[in-house]
Amino acid sequence: MARTFLLLSLLLLSFAPSAFAQQTPAWEFFGGYSFERSVVREYFKQTPIIYAFKEQYANLNGWELSVTENLNRSFGGTLQATGHYKSPVLQGTKTRQNLFSLMYGPRFSHRMSWATPYAHVLLGIARTSATVSPGPHIAEVEFAAAVGAGFDLSIGRKAAVRVVQVQYSPMSPVVSRDHKFQGSAGIVFYLGSTK
Repeated sequence: MARTFLLLSLLLLSFAPSAFAQQTPAWEFFGGYSFERSVVREYFKQTPIIYAFKEQYANLNGWELSVTENLNRSFGGTLQATGHYKSPVLQGTKTRQNLFSLMYGPRFSHRMSWATPYAHVLLGIARTSATVSPGPHIAEVEFAAAVGAGFDLSIGRKAAVRVVQVQYSPMSPVVSRDHKFQGSAGIVFYLGSTK
């Protein structure tokens, strides 16, 4: 038992210098895959010339890009852009769904030598459109807000893997029901270091 404790203590002490030596990057650039679950508007033909629509939850695939400027070891600001897409078919009618957002806000990080868990609050705009070609089209741009948290696993001084980021938004344009959920994963690149 004492031997195991001694070995664990030595192992922890061997990681301590690298933890203190780790520099906080001035900039973090993220790019990766993003998944969103949100309500979409799906059109269908009620008669040969009249369209109706139905709202229901759908899973959309897309991307996320973000830039974070770190002011110190635990606080920074994140600019995030996302795009999500789907083309569901309802009763033979295909509706192209496009959801975009651009948001900015504070990020709070807990930096360790091997990983960085974080949380953020973002505000900005979101644009949603639903299009049938030929047929009806609707698009709206509205205020957007989101809260999220994530976990970056370090793979060196210049990069990390964003293992997961989850995000919740209480609002969604076009549809009458709100609440969007998003998950992302990808690669983070570091540039520079804070003073």
